[in-house]
Amino acid sequence: MNITYQLTLNEYQEAVNHHYKTGKRPIFVSLFIGLATFMILVGTDFSSTRDVMTKMFMVFFTISFYILFTRMITAYQAKKIYNKNPILSNEVIVHISGKGIQLDKKSHSKTLAWNLFIKWKKNEKYYILYTSSYQFNIIPIRAMNELQIKELEDFLEKYLTKNAKV
Repeated sequence: MNITYQLTLNEYQEAVNHHYKTGKRPIFVSLFIGLATFMILVGTDFSSTRDVMTKMFMVFFTISFYILFTRMITAYQAKKIYNKNPILSNEVIVHISGKGIQLDKKSHSKTLAWNLFIKWKKNEKYYILYTSSYQFNIIPIRAMNELQIKELEDFLEKYLTKNAKV
């Protein structure tokens, strides 16, 4: 089965954001919020309303800055990677078979065997196939018809374990 597509910068950034939303980042934010709450409880004079309000505002703005900063850095890094990598920004032909996945069949690139993939994710727009925790390939659903979607899912179910789907 061959799938031809070209990712836009916006699509790539959406897929990267989906990767981070379902990854470990929410755990880090939760730990940061817990630590900030602990610091408020330990270091606040609760008899002073002004002190309590000041600490609450500090924590709120610190958490907001952290979330905004990480989003900005993620978008910047995704744009930089997209512009440098021709596989992301040019038209790609993906050949999927029982042997694995081959990107850009015309250039005779190596086939990535199924055992190199560790997990896969799917949302309403993309399939994200992981070769490591932070390296992945994106296949947009818009580039496939119903038969190709079914065939891809059959390959994923057959060669990647069900618990690998996240």
